[in-house]
Amino acid sequence: MAQETVSKEAKEAGPPKDASATQPSSGAFGFMRPENVRTLVKHQLKKAIDGKPYPLLQNWEPLTTRQKFHFFLAHTYSPNTFLGAGIDALKFSTLGGGNPEYESGIVGFGQRYGINLATSETNVFFGKFLFPAVLKQDPRYFRNPELPFFKRALYSISRVLITQADSGHQTFNASQILGAASSQAIADLYVPGERQGFDPVWGRVAFDLVRDAGLNMVHEFWPDIHRGLLHRFKFIRNASSRLD
Repeated sequence: MAQETVSKEAKEAGPPKDASATQPSSGAFGFMRPENVRTLVKHQLKKAIDGKPYPLLQNWEPLTTRQKFHFFLAHTYSPNTFLGAGIDALKFSTLGGGNPEYESGIVGFGQRYGINLATSETNVFFGKFLFPAVLKQDPRYFRNPELPFFKRALYSISRVLITQADSGHQTFNASQILGAASSQAIADLYVPGERQGFDPVWGRVAFDLVRDAGLNMVHEFWPDIHRGLLHRFKFIRNASSRLD
């Protein structure tokens, strides 16, 4: 499913200018070209910047199983999924470069990005649909701008461990933990050169918690920052037009 999504995005972006110069050497992960990786990242960043902010906590309502499935489908091509795969690829390219199956340089980063995108898509299925449906938990992140700044920051970070149950009360976010562990355990079975066992699974879970805590802070405060930047841009543009 992840490779199919990537192929569709790559087709919309168009072929690279010089296909022969950018074709990666044959290997286990030679299905993504660096140009397509950069195009996807730019496209998803633009969607994240211009997209709608996350919903507010005071507007929370429980989801049905069908709605959770549609949320999972929407999340498979959301900027958050592509951005998370990019962060994972950067992390494993800089800190986990012991896999001989990957190329070096930008080609290796593209290969890692493709594999981490596939792992992210699996994580989305488990963490945004299957476990939330079974455990009756809400897979969404809700902003809480009514809190003071520091409490708001702590709230956004804590959502990786705390979520809303379908009954309305807060509960341990087991869906996120189990989703990350399941997707990594499956990836260890089909990715050549990857270690298997508890250590890589725990490493994935720990890294995902830190990564998602940071992304939650971005989701929490970015609408306010974006609004301020737009206001400043309009002020500068109006001042410039008056001077002209």
